[in-house]
Amino acid sequence: MIKGGAPVGVFDSGIGGLTVAHAIENRLPAERIHYFGDTAHMPYGERSPALVCRYATRIARHLVDSGCKALVIACNTASANALDAVRAEVGPDIPVIDVVAPVVAQVVKSRLSSIGVIGTRATVASGLYGRLLRAGGTAEVHEFATPLLAPLIEEGWHHSESNIIEPIIRGYLDRAAFGNLDGLVLGCTHYPLASAGFASVLGAGVKIFDAPAAVADSLAEALETAGLLADAGLAGGVVNRPAHRFEVSDLTPSFSASARVFFGANLSLEACDLWTD
Repeated sequence: MIKGGAPVGVFDSGIGGLTVAHAIENRLPAERIHYFGDTAHMPYGERSPALVCRYATRIARHLVDSGCKALVIACNTASANALDAVRAEVGPDIPVIDVVAPVVAQVVKSRLSSIGVIGTRATVASGLYGRLLRAGGTAEVHEFATPLLAPLIEEGWHHSESNIIEPIIRGYLDRAAFGNLDGLVLGCTHYPLASAGFASVLGAGVKIFDAPAAVADSLAEALETAGLLADAGLAGGVVNRPAHRFEVSDLTPSFSASARVFFGANLSLEACDLWTD
């Protein structure tokens, strides 16, 4: 039987999913996180849907076999192309949260009429955001692939002092010719790491939607419904912070640096290659 004290599995192609893991830690401080970053195969957005499914289901199986009680697919490309495959792989007893549906619900609730969506080629090619947003009543949805952004962020070029990310964001949005947008969906979990750059380019008149907080709320609801919330273990009114586990398929300096920004200098990173027999 799955217990509430078991960890929550979170996976992404690289460091982008750390934005989701960080939001989960803030929203559910008693939960243990077992994170897997598939840095050896990043970016998923340049892979075929079949290959993304292969990677995602293998990681999902690894996390469940390691004792995870729920999974968060902290990757838009995997959410758009492998959600059903992951759910079939782990079975009905493991809640699986994707990063698309919670953001779509947030956008639909806002009742904005003209929404832009940017993401990897694979996410945009799936058309999932457009279909779900239009089904929810959004009048105009414009999707555009921005494949350079995730690799740049993975390499640490998202910091404002680099003066690199903003011109690329502006160039992509100019090429997209979205027109007058009410909101923009950051359809990649890497993109919130460059939120300052997006805000600078878009200005205050465009609402930016991203996944982390919405996904954390969705996970909290799923765990509560399944009776799988961790015991907060309050001591003197303070939550006892659990120890998280972070694995990567290729231990890169950029992942190490970004992970420690989110979770502290004492973070322990482990290399785990799931594709070597």
